[in-house]
This record gives sequence, structure tokens and C-alpha cells, in this order.
Amino acid sequence: MGNVMYLRSAPGADEHTDWRGFEEVVARQVADLDPAATIAHNARLKGQLCGIERQIDVLATGRLAGTQIEIVFECKRYERSVGLATVEEFIGKLHDLEADRGVLCVFGGITAPAFSRLAHAAHPQIDLYLWERPRPRWQDLEENFDEAILSREPATRRLLYANPKTCL
Repeated sequence: MGNVMYLRSAPGADEHTDWRGFEEVVARQVADLDPAATIAHNARLKGQLCGIERQIDVLATGRLAGTQIEIVFECKRYERSVGLATVEEFIGKLHDLEADRGVLCVFGGITAPAFSRLAHAAHPQIDLYLWERPRPRWQDLEENFDEAILSREPATRRLLYANPKTCL
């Protein structure tokens, strides 16, 4: 497997970003990584094996040591964790496009079998960029949740509701 990068979203980003917005965020961040690269959001390339045009969320192309390189970014923003079928589909797309490298960008989680499959992808190599869903903070809670408190136990990571007068 290539690199695994864990990223945090800003509080509130989850509710204001749809799948298309997530793709645009990824495209901007990729463009910031290498100003010399050409970045295309919602690109299309003809598959070498299937012969049809394939949609690519973000495509980065550039020259490295005199050789043209293509990196395909697939963005997944699901309510559930990304599973094995999604990873297999992405690997198939990379083979069809004969891409030099792939990056799976996930907003949320990824299942253990899917992670394992990514870890064993040899050619092309695949990186995983994993955006963690923001957790609510006391300051960000709505007025309706005046009596909510955040658990201070790191293993718990859940929102507890209690009356502050009872001093839980």
C-alpha cells in the first residue's frame, strides 16, 4: 500500500459539504500540493480495456523526471464506511485507465477488509486519504442542546445528555 494520510475536517464541515463539494475540496488540496501539476475535477478518460469513457473525480497529471505521470483520485463521501466492493471497483478503474497511481479519498470510515485490500494493491500503488468526521464540540452545539455535555473519556467519544445541575 502507498501512504495513508489522516486528515481532520473542521467542525460544521460535515453538514455543509455534499459529495460534489468534497470532490472540489480534494481538487483544491491536490492543486496546492504541486503547482506545476495539471489538476482536472470531473475529468473523463477512455478506458484501455473497456473502450468506454470513464469519469474521474480528480485527475492530476504532470511530468516527473521527463515522464508523464497520471494520478487518479476517487472521492467517497458516504454515510457508511467504504467497503470492499468500492475498493475493488476503484482498483479495476485504475487498471482500465492504466493509471500510474491512485488515491482513494474517504470522508468517514473504511472497513477492515477494504483497508486490507488497499494494503495489498501492488500495481498501481494506491494511497488512502482518510478524512475523519468532525466530532461535536461544546461550543458548536445548538441552543437546543443546552444540557448536553461531551464525555471527557477518550475511549468513549460520545455525546452524553445530562442536566448540569446534577453534576454528572
